[in-house]
Amino acid sequence: MHRIIYRVVLLLVIGTGLAACSNNDKKISGWEINDVYHSTIITPNSVTGGKIYQGPPINTMDEANTYEMFSLRAEQPKQGAKTYELVAQLTYFSQWRYYDSASQEGIPATTFKVVGREAGACGERGCIFREVLSIQLTEAFLKDKMKKGFIMTVSSKTGIKTELYVPPQYIQGFMQAVNGLN
Repeated sequence: MHRIIYRVVLLLVIGTGLAACSNNDKKISGWEINDVYHSTIITPNSVTGGKIYQGPPINTMDEANTYEMFSLRAEQPKQGAKTYELVAQLTYFSQWRYYDSASQEGIPATTFKVVGREAGACGERGCIFREVLSIQLTEAFLKDKMKKGFIMTVSSKTGIKTELYVPPQYIQGFMQAVNGLN
């Protein structure tokens, strides 16, 4: 009798754990400030003599079956101010979406650009398409979003909208790495 109860409880625990994993919640629970700080890669920029700061990728999937991989990136020239951007690689099936704009809380991003587009292998689900996008951000904007994070909505010509959520812990850890704080 104890074995049956043990197995039922074990199955309930495993089932609950799997159900919890399947929720694509807006809060990304695993991001801690120190994880982002230590995972930010700093490389010298041989062109400008400065540094490039590449935050770790955030990976998620949305309701439109778009695989999203995005991160913050900063560049510090030898002289001059740091520049910041949100870089997103969006991968999906079927046909080109042609992402063409971004907005944050309804305010259009003026510095949206497509870095690249490529079509990949085709299979039973259709062909794989990938678009790499960049949205310039200001240091003031990132500092303002350190408490709540932000959602950048990227829109395509085909009407599909993709929301990229950057949590506050990510911004805080990234900014600490960029500014040399620990």
